[in-house]
Amino acid sequence: RYALYYGVIAVIMLGAPLSGGEFIYFQFYRMIISFIARILKLGSFALLIPVLYLMIQHRYVPAPRVTPNIAVNEKLAFARNTVPEKLDVLAVGSSMTLNNLNTEAVLDHYGKIAYLNAGAWGTGASEVRLLGSILAKKYHPKTVIVATNMMDFKKEENVLAEDSASIASYVNGSPTWFSYLRHWNAPYYLRQSESNKLRFTDPANYEYLGFDACGGATLVVPADRIDHGRFNAGPPKSELMDEERYLAFTDFAKNMRAMNIDLVVLESAYRDGLRTKENDAQQAQHVERLRAMLVPLGHTLIDANERHWPDSLYVDGSHFGKAGSKEFTAWCLGRL
Repeated sequence: RYALYYGVIAVIMLGAPLSGGEFIYFQFYRMIISFIARILKLGSFALLIPVLYLMIQHRYVPAPRVTPNIAVNEKLAFARNTVPEKLDVLAVGSSMTLNNLNTEAVLDHYGKIAYLNAGAWGTGASEVRLLGSILAKKYHPKTVIVATNMMDFKKEENVLAEDSASIASYVNGSPTWFSYLRHWNAPYYLRQSESNKLRFTDPANYEYLGFDACGGATLVVPADRIDHGRFNAGPPKSELMDEERYLAFTDFAKNMRAMNIDLVVLESAYRDGLRTKENDAQQAQHVERLRAMLVPLGHTLIDANERHWPDSLYVDGSHFGKAGSKEFTAWCLGRL
């Protein structure tokens, strides 16, 4: 940055000759140019080390840091590299969509279609309004699916609130090299490349990002690796639900109708061992609120809480394993 700053000053001043043809403070210019050259040498050496490391680790190099959410970044890069210009079905949402929406079951239901699972953990109701709307405008799907649960409406900071321009630019074809340059953060790329060794290869990792051909990432967690804290985590209490997120999801539903896109919302259930009268009552209240916002717009809501889901199908309180995700997806889509 300093090199660029002083370089611009030097160019401007060097291009401003006196009437006698002499340059202002010629010796001063030489000092600036020498200073810039030293900075560039030092900067090049400092840059060379992380670049060489990332080249060696190329399989695990993170996507450009377009947003603070690593899962969203990876999914955007996946979409750019694999998705055709137009989709038939687009799925968006949190890990409920990424992990619980089973690709095989989706294709069994819809047949041979152009389909993308754009789900990413950390993408709740407010983030879906932003990311889902951008992707829908880009790919013009006939149907958008959102697998969700109460956690997506919990009070939390909107992690994508300030990234709409960056996301839209990247999705719409901003060169990858430019995106890396624009969002350059060496510690981030080095740190995430190490984490990606597990994220990209281990389906027992709860942050698994080893996408299948359509972008899904089914969790396969052996019993001895199940996190008991996560397994026993129930739905958020009513006082933690966020009115702003309900409003954001309403806006998203209206956006889809304005674009003549059918929205299908699948309300994922918590495992049977966590279902109590209190939790079921709260869940029913949440579902009715979703129904009231979706049905008048001609959208569809499928509530998986209408049946029971054995604990054996889950890898934590709300995320299905491979068999569970397939059963959940097939059951929900079968009710369309």
